[in-house]
This record gives sequence, C-alpha cells and structure tokens, in this order.
Amino acid sequence: MKATPTVLVGRRPPKSPWLAVNLSAALPGVGQMYDGAIARGLVLFALHLGLIGFVLWSIFAPGGNTLRGLLSLVPLLGLYLFNLWDSHHAAKRGITLDQFSPLRYQSKDPWYPVFLSQVLPGLGHLFLQKAAIGATLLILGILTAYLANFNPALLPLTTVIWAVGCGLVYRAAPVRQRQWGWLGLLLVAIVVTRLAISSIPFVVPQMVVQCIVPSESMLPTLEVRDRIFVRPQPADYTPAIGDIVVFSNPERTPPSQAGELYNLMVKRVVALPGQQVDIRLGQVWIDGSPLVEPFLAEPIRYEWGPAMVPEGHLFVLGDNRNQSRDSHVWGFLPRPHLVGNAYKIYWPPQRVQPLT
Repeated sequence: MKATPTVLVGRRPPKSPWLAVNLSAALPGVGQMYDGAIARGLVLFALHLGLIGFVLWSIFAPGGNTLRGLLSLVPLLGLYLFNLWDSHHAAKRGITLDQFSPLRYQSKDPWYPVFLSQVLPGLGHLFLQKAAIGATLLILGILTAYLANFNPALLPLTTVIWAVGCGLVYRAAPVRQRQWGWLGLLLVAIVVTRLAISSIPFVVPQMVVQCIVPSESMLPTLEVRDRIFVRPQPADYTPAIGDIVVFSNPERTPPSQAGELYNLMVKRVVALPGQQVDIRLGQVWIDGSPLVEPFLAEPIRYEWGPAMVPEGHLFVLGDNRNQSRDSHVWGFLPRPHLVGNAYKIYWPPQRVQPLT
C-alpha cells in the first residue's frame, strides 16, 4: 500500500530570528510583523513613536520638563532593546533547536553578520573572517560619520556606506537560498531611518538656538548661566512688547556680522518702531502711558528720553534696569542684530520654566 504523506496543519514556515532582529533594529516593530505578530509590532511601533514624541516635547516645548525628557531616554532605550529581543524570540518559536544554535550563525543564518554590520559597517565581514573588506568598510564608515559632523552634505554618503556594508555581507555569507526581497526592504529602512536620526543634530539648530545667560542684567527673570532656548525668527518676525529677545551686541558686533551667534545679549522688548519712549518717575512710559511691568524688582533710578523708536529698530531693556547695559546706554537696537525670542529656560532642572 502506498504511504500517504503526512500534512502538518498549522505549522508555519521557519522564520529567521536575525532577519527579524535586523528589521526591528532598522524600524521597531517590523520584526514582530515579519514574525506574524502584527498587533504586537504595531503596538511597539506606536510606543516608540509616543516615547520619542514625549522626549522631544519635554525638551523643546515651553511647558515641557527638560529633565523628565532626558530621563525618558532610559525607558526608550529599554523599549528598543526589548523590541530587538522580542523580535528574535518570536521568530525562534517557529523553528526547532536543531535548526537554530547561537554557535552556528555563520553557516545557518546570514542575517547575523548583517546585524553586526548595522552596528558598524565592516563588523559582519570581520565576523566572516574577510578582514580586508571589513577593515575598509569600518574605516570608511567611521571616517565619513566623523566628517559629517562638520559637513552635513556627507550624511547621505554615511548612510549609504552602512547600507552597502549590510548588503555586501549578506551576499558574502554562505547560504543556499537568499531572500533578496527582504534584503531590499531592510536596506531601504536602514537608509531612511539612519538618515533621519543622523539629521537631527543639523535640523534642531535650524529650529532652536541654545543660549547661556551671560550676566545679571535680566534678574529676577533670568539668572546668570541659565540655559535658554531661542526660536530663530524669520526676517518678517514682528516682536511684541514684553518679548525676551536674544541679539548680537550692537556695541561689539560690526554690521556685517549682525545676527550671528557671537557676543549675544538677552533683553526685553520695551518699545516698537514708531512708539515714543520716556523713562521717568521710576518707570517706563510708552506714548505717554505707563508700562505695567510686575516682574521688576525695583524702580528705575535713571531718566531717559523722550525719544521716538525709528523704523527698523527696537528699544530693549534688561529686567534688572539699574544694572543693565542696554538701549538706555547704547541706543536703539537695529533689527538685523536680532537672533530670535527666548521661550524657555531648559536648564538647570530647578529653573526649567516657560518665558513669556
């Protein structure tokens, strides 16, 4: 009698644990989706996005707590490591012990050297004992990553070297059947994710400028060595009375360097173009009306004006009026010197607060 082949119902094809790890390393949660755990992968992806959003909001938003945002990097790292472990563990459930052994990565799973090359290009080749190409990729990867710190135009080249290293090591690994489709997806994810992450140090300074308060001229609002975030403002930015602004010192900065991040000062906008300023009787008068400034610790002990603020200029004073070298000393602030408005004290932790 002819034997009937046995059909194993419900048994899924074996998955590669290290392909799952590679996918989750490039994009958290995707390894779980590859394993078939779609819901868990989506949850992990959403948790990573949520934590990243919380970190960014806490650090950069006016109402965020900078220290809490920095501390949140610890659970974010823990979640990322769990994501790698979970993707590996989920894939292992579909294979038997004789198909998987940590001591047989080189011959059984070509995705393990790919993972090493995700860590640093060339590591996978060194693992496969291909020293020449491994050392070359390692040097190129580290060198371009270092040079990209000074030239952002090199960022795409750095990510391409990482991706090429992963592709070449997969091609060099001994294996009978290759999964080129998964490799292509992985390489795209590596390029996109690494380019996005490596661009952060260059994108953030375009949106936020860091400044250290240099003097006591803004007491009690700002203390010496408070670290503040400043929104760089476009040319059409219209300051409002009461804004705390950062600008290049007009006494020490030539017009050709106006607005550059050198010789910075921090003051409060008191009057705008076209307004008449008069300082008398211990307070500021704008167009004949007293300016309400509850943040001042003491009355002003000098007199100035009256004078009209010319077009293209601002009248700025320090909150510590009697100990501040500002517009009442060196005159109106030319708009080209303006860097932006300060919106948050982000350090030290006990001083974190929004600036209005």
